[in-house]
This record gives sequence, structure tokens and C-alpha cells, in this order.
Amino acid sequence: MSSVPLGPYVADLRLRLFDDLRAGREPSQGSFDPTALKEAKVKGAPQMGSTRYEPNAIHLEFIFPDPGSVASVFAVTLTPPERIVFLPVPAWVVENIWQGDVAGSFHFESDAMRLANEFLSLLEPAANRPLFEPAAAKRRE
Repeated sequence: MSSVPLGPYVADLRLRLFDDLRAGREPSQGSFDPTALKEAKVKGAPQMGSTRYEPNAIHLEFIFPDPGSVASVFAVTLTPPERIVFLPVPAWVVENIWQGDVAGSFHFESDAMRLANEFLSLLEPAANRPLFEPAAAKRRE
């Protein structure tokens, strides 16, 4: 079980791996294609790319731009300390408030369970009743 939420956990890993790549080193963690790294390094300094999640993997991408040709995307795959789950926004939030593309967010399973339990606790009569009261006015200070 992880004691750090997924976002800060991945941000720390990204920065460490980015520092490795900027210093010309191989990534200090994770698995990657050494041939792809060698080819990417020729193109110049790395830039941060996207992050993609799977239940049992974190895929970090780093972009090596080349003004004279096509940029290279170099991927590092890491194994998370626990299963990652996608925690969706409850259906009524999407339907009644935003009417938009809000779909949810990624969390470690333990954090998702904590968030879900906190939400469920708000359904208890004593905790739910105050939610019907008018919201206090917010002041700017």
C-alpha cells in the first residue's frame, strides 16, 4: 500500500527520470528500449511527454525534438507499488452539474478506497443532513 497519492508519486518519478536523461544517463528505474534511447539521444535534449496508466503499469514518455526531422518519443515503463484504478466521477455530477467531458481520475487502489469510503460516509443520515443547508457565503479576504 502506497502512502503517497498517485499524482505526487508519478511527478517525483518523472523528475528523477528526466534528470537522468538530461544528464545523459539511462533511466535509473523502469524498463525501456536501449536502442530507442540511443537513437533519441542523438536528437538533443529531452522534454517531458505524456503519462499513460494501466492497472499494473505507468508509462512515462519523453520527447527528444529534432528541428531537422521527426521528434523521437522515448518511453519508460514502471511497475507501481500497488494496482492503479480509475476512479470515475459519480454519474450525477457529470449529468447535473457540468454536462461536459469530466470522466474521472486515476488513483492508487488504497486512495480510491479511502475516497470512496469518505463519499459513502456522507450518505449516512447525520452526515448527509447538513448538506441540505444553504452554503455559507464565501468572502474574499
